Amino acid sequence: MIKTRNLVLLVVVLIVLLGVSWLQKSNHSKSTGGSNMTTVLTGELTRDNLSRITVAYGLEGDVVELQATPTGWVVASAYQARVSDARVDALLRNLANLTGEFRSDAEDVIADYGLDSDSSIRIRAFGPGGDEVLALDVGNSPERLPGNFVKSPDSPAVYLTQESVLTHLGLYNGPARPKSIHFADLQAAKQDLKAIDQIVLESDGKRLELVKDFAMTVPAEDDTTGAEPTVDRLTWEWKAASQGDRALAKTKVDAVQSALTAIRAVDVDDPNGDLAAFGLEPALRTATLVLEDGSERVFEFGNARETQGDHPAGTWLRERGEPTIWVVTDYTINNIFKTLEELLPDE
Repeated sequence: MIKTRNLVLLVVVLIVLLGVSWLQKSNHSKSTGGSNMTTVLTGELTRDNLSRITVAYGLEGDVVELQATPTGWVVASAYQARVSDARVDALLRNLANLTGEFRSDAEDVIADYGLDSDSSIRIRAFGPGGDEVLALDVGNSPERLPGNFVKSPDSPAVYLTQESVLTHLGLYNGPARPKSIHFADLQAAKQDLKAIDQIVLESDGKRLELVKDFAMTVPAEDDTTGAEPTVDRLTWEWKAASQGDRALAKTKVDAVQSALTAIRAVDVDDPNGDLAAFGLEPALRTATLVLEDGSERVFEFGNARETQGDHPAGTWLRERGEPTIWVVTDYTINNIFKTLEELLPDE
């Protein structure tokens, strides 16, 4: 008899527990109910129809600011460095008509998605008239799934995107303080090799003039037009003009030329900073490209900079006449500044 009562009691308890579980699921469904896939942001976004983009993090406010100027887009939060068009365009393509899978609309769980004011990333974009045309808050990434949790700032509804928004902000391990330099075009120098006649390196009080000796295209023997020989700017050898036109190893000097005509920086610095402390007034050493038309591009290299917070170490660089102060690696410096002995043909 006792066993029967105990069994009945257990059945009653089980029924009650099942009822409580169903009720909890029902209440959760009501509090988080909504359609599955939703368009979170509508409309196409391009740099042409925007004037400014800001990215804020947590309680810090705006830490990245991109602005349109008459001469192109700049990273206002990185000393007005020109933007990487590819990275800004990739971000805007990702945000255009952004869709997400519904997750919750309960305000008390927003923090669980990393969307509270202490940790979320807030992207805002503004039209030509200064009106806000895009607003998105970005939170955590789900475990073992792509995408990010996002929401509109005026709604508690949370959605999971299929593609990572954070990746396009340069954040690959979840929400963190974004870096302005991610959006900067770090190509400090680009020059057509065929336009170069001469390279002049000045370092430690020494001057090394590297001159191209171009091949000549001679008219055929049966040519009756009277054509003169022409310079073949695709074929050359190198000589050290400052050392009596001494022959140099073509591959070695070509490597110097390649390094100097495609300088890529790792950071930018304040153009209104202490240029003497940077080693740029006067410059410690220079590398000059003398071009076919007689013009020159002079690159001034300064002191070494130590690592500063999340700003990497390197050497300050400025192209004469240009405002941007770049920071380049030792690898770049070592590839440009060679001694005469290092450029001579192997014996």
